[in-house]
Amino acid sequence: MRLRGLVASALYLALLTGCTPEWTASPSPKTSRPEGTTPTCAPAVPSGGHGTATLTLLPHVVGSHVLFGLDGSFVASAYGYPLGAHWHWWELAEDGTRLREFEWRWQLGILQSPDGRKAVYGGIDPVSGKTGLFVRDMNGPERFLGQSERPASGWLDANRVRVDPANELGVVHALDTRGGAEQIVFVPPSPPAIKAEGDMDLFELSGDLRWAIFMRWDAGGVLRRQDLFDVGQYRYVAVPTLGLDPWLAPVGDLAVWLDGTEVRAMHLCDRRIVTIGTISPSAGAPRGVAWSGDGRLVSFSFGMTDEETGPERVVVIDVQRGVIAEVERPWGRIQQWSPDTNYVVLARSTFHAPATKLAKIDFR
Repeated sequence: MRLRGLVASALYLALLTGCTPEWTASPSPKTSRPEGTTPTCAPAVPSGGHGTATLTLLPHVVGSHVLFGLDGSFVASAYGYPLGAHWHWWELAEDGTRLREFEWRWQLGILQSPDGRKAVYGGIDPVSGKTGLFVRDMNGPERFLGQSERPASGWLDANRVRVDPANELGVVHALDTRGGAEQIVFVPPSPPAIKAEGDMDLFELSGDLRWAIFMRWDAGGVLRRQDLFDVGQYRYVAVPTLGLDPWLAPVGDLAVWLDGTEVRAMHLCDRRIVTIGTISPSAGAPRGVAWSGDGRLVSFSFGMTDEETGPERVVVIDVQRGVIAEVERPWGRIQQWSPDTNYVVLARSTFHAPATKLAKIDFR
């Protein structure tokens, strides 16, 4: 349930149905030139480091839904199929021993916070009977936050989650899990150019909510333009080409993308491109991008998976150290990182829900 998945799903749906988003009317922002390095920019991403990574499979039996540290357990999990299986959970000790089983009737989606201390998920409001969002600490009871037809799509910080209301296309809300207060944090500005018939426009927000990447596809699914919008200054700024599919970190303003065999990165506040390093060539496109909750690690894979076959290769990048490692023929792609980044959930595609295994990752 990451932001990347929502953008891709929206694009697919729009291309399939021919429906394209229309943004809320707003004053037309101006386009400006870069004004140099912003003092608040983070240091440039280091480059040139090659590391090693190993994935050691653990004996724990897990399904496609995984939470780390629930009720003091090492990990809790539920299957995603058949219908209703996601309500039947079990908790495992560190050695894989099953501690207990319980029923948890959540809906919409479930997101563990980056620090691992709580989770937000959908459920039925006991008062109104309508769908809403709940939060629970890993060692505490659940609390109702408010009605919502959409799941939370990501954590904005330690206490707020992102919600994209169904009736406000492109508008982004922040929901505070401490008391349920909700505020609008992004309203799409007017596009930088007139849209042709059949074009589809999308904005993708940076983790710090200060920037939005505008992308326009034509009716055939070809990316026609890409612009950077400064949310605070309410203006478009000139930006180097970010590639067809930039991956925005869940924290800060970092964008990472693959240019051939070169992994590139850029802080959106100063627009300085850094080549972190190179990876082995591959005929296919990268798949299954997964960020750690703290925005330090990002992974992607090459090659299709099925019940019997894992990906050709998994690439892991530490953007703080500027280190890249590749794992050949792992059991599955990385679907999820543990809050402490010491463990990952590996996944293979199947006909219904992903097949998953738990693994310890050693990345140096």
